[in-house]
Amino acid sequence: MPRSGRPRVTSQTQDRFILNQHLRDRFRTAKATAAVTPGAHNNRISAHTVRNRLAKSGLHGRRPYVGSVLSRRHRNNREQWALRHINWTRQRWRPILVTDESRFVLSRADFRVRLYRRRNERYADCCVLQRDRFGVGDSVMLWGGIAYGYRTPLVVIDGNLIAQKYRLDILGPHVVPLLQTHNVITTLQLDNATSHVAGVNLEYLQNHNVDFMDDWPSKSPDLNPIEHLWENLDRRVRRRPNPPNNVNELGAALLEEWNNILQADINKLVLSMRHRCHAVSIAHGGHTRY
Repeated sequence: MPRSGRPRVTSQTQDRFILNQHLRDRFRTAKATAAVTPGAHNNRISAHTVRNRLAKSGLHGRRPYVGSVLSRRHRNNREQWALRHINWTRQRWRPILVTDESRFVLSRADFRVRLYRRRNERYADCCVLQRDRFGVGDSVMLWGGIAYGYRTPLVVIDGNLIAQKYRLDILGPHVVPLLQTHNVITTLQLDNATSHVAGVNLEYLQNHNVDFMDDWPSKSPDLNPIEHLWENLDRRVRRRPNPPNNVNELGAALLEEWNNILQADINKLVLSMRHRCHAVSIAHGGHTRY
């Protein structure tokens, strides 16, 4: 019996072509696929039609997760580290000072990138956007640290943070005095940045009797709770009634908003470490929701 209603614009062959194009490249636009689909000009295939065919196949347009490229070695190191620390209690994480640097730009482009993926593919390698989330332009680079019940002052970093500058500007005036005098915070977390784990800096910490963790896996922002604070800080500054107009105003706004973040929120992030380790172990070292 003849089918009623409007006839299909695409054939089954064209539907397969559309699906395969977006399975090969999840970031491909529907407009680009519509233009190269065989017979597109004769049948007037539109981007809307392409999106409909993808949706019927389970591929929906979504904003991508922005992350780092994880090699097999990265995944293995992340998984092994998570398994070694997955049973650490909250009490064991409390005395650790977690630190990091972050760069904040004055004007950030609004990248409206979309991809087509299935429901459970948010952290799949083919669906992760490999891009610096900080953008380009005039910027301020900051160093900071958090622990349960404590946050360090933010330190503005002038230029690149090389090993010597890290020791002279961060470890000497901020980290070592804190860990030598604080009754609760006893251990410094070091990520795998070259300036952090340079031999001269590790020797400097040892000479000052500072305990430290230097086995942090590379490319693991989801294991570092301070990453959430950087994002929170960026949102706070951009939502101010009078956003900063120059780098000096940006730096002042960042320092002010850093102190406005509730310590209770910082404490929750510190105590999330066990959940983070669990998530990384389940993902076998892959990307997680953190």
